[in-house]
Amino acid sequence: MAIIFRMRALTAGLLVGVSVLLSACDKPKPPELPPAKVTVAKPVQQMVQSYQTFDGTAAPLLLVNLDARVPGYLTKINFKDGATVKKDDLLFVIEQAQYKDQVALQQAVYDQAKIEFDRQSTLLQQKATSQATVDNARSQLQQAQASLSLANLNLSYTEIKAPFDGVMGRHLIDVGNYLGSSPNGIKLAEIRQIDPAYVYFSMNEVELLTYMRMMRSAGQQVQGQAVGKLQVYAALQGDTGYPHVGVLDFAASDLDVSTGTLQLRGLFPNADKRIVPGVYAKVLVFFGDKRDSAMVPSAVVLRDQQGDYVYVLGPDNKVQRQNITIGQSYSHLVEVMKGLKADDQVVINGFVTLSVGQTVVPETGKIEPAVLPGAPGTGTAAK
Repeated sequence: MAIIFRMRALTAGLLVGVSVLLSACDKPKPPELPPAKVTVAKPVQQMVQSYQTFDGTAAPLLLVNLDARVPGYLTKINFKDGATVKKDDLLFVIEQAQYKDQVALQQAVYDQAKIEFDRQSTLLQQKATSQATVDNARSQLQQAQASLSLANLNLSYTEIKAPFDGVMGRHLIDVGNYLGSSPNGIKLAEIRQIDPAYVYFSMNEVELLTYMRMMRSAGQQVQGQAVGKLQVYAALQGDTGYPHVGVLDFAASDLDVSTGTLQLRGLFPNADKRIVPGVYAKVLVFFGDKRDSAMVPSAVVLRDQQGDYVYVLGPDNKVQRQNITIGQSYSHLVEVMKGLKADDQVVINGFVTLSVGQTVVPETGKIEPAVLPGAPGTGTAAK
């Protein structure tokens, strides 16, 4: 009986297993996902040039302290703080009465000395006086002339005029205050010439050596030889690209041992006065030869432990990985130094979820060229 019972149990188990297998076979398979849609485009071919960017600071072309050089009460201020003034505009006036009186007094002394000298000279011709007396009269005349010149100079110091076209700072002393004597003068205000304007920037040792090597290999001028000839570009906070175009105006002859950097300076037109002294500026300098390069959007370049790569369209619309070597960025594009051919179809949209060997449905797109620094009418440049 036990044997019969076990055989029946085994038979029942086999029947259950078969029914499970049959039910599994009857379960429907999940539907296959359609091929992913992607956009592909050929790399853009553009003429580019290597560049470096630096942090810079704007500075005025000229900065002058307007000082009172003679004592007296300040009687007039003829400008508004922050105003634009022209060369020789009258800015400050110090009371003039005492200085005009001094001029009149010295003029009278001079006139008397001149009369006496002329009289003694005539008497000498008539042999009615001595040479010593004439020499003394000449000395008195020369002293009177010097005193008159000094009096006129002091009178001129009562009027402080603009030494150049520029922008005024705020006045530091109000009308009615007495300006005492000081060896260095009494500072009344500052005036700045900001058109054109300077932008100072520095290059470290590695950057300097790289720059000089690239410029020499291209047969171009380096360091001091480029002063007055090399174009430089600048961007202020909020600018798109590098809209300010200037020229290298100064390059130090040696590195600062304390900072390990070489100071340089660009001179920039500033008619609209957008370059305010003291503001931060990003400076761009080109070097080396121009070259024709393949460019792709920076966003499509992926990276893993093997390096940089992009997805390209292979045979039968299957995705392939293409390892690349990238160079510098220009606007929204990046230069591809190695790895791509001109007719490669690079996946520029829909690449995020792709995998190698995956079949896709491609649509043809277009990569917009980068707008490069110095292009006429653009004012945009590499980032």
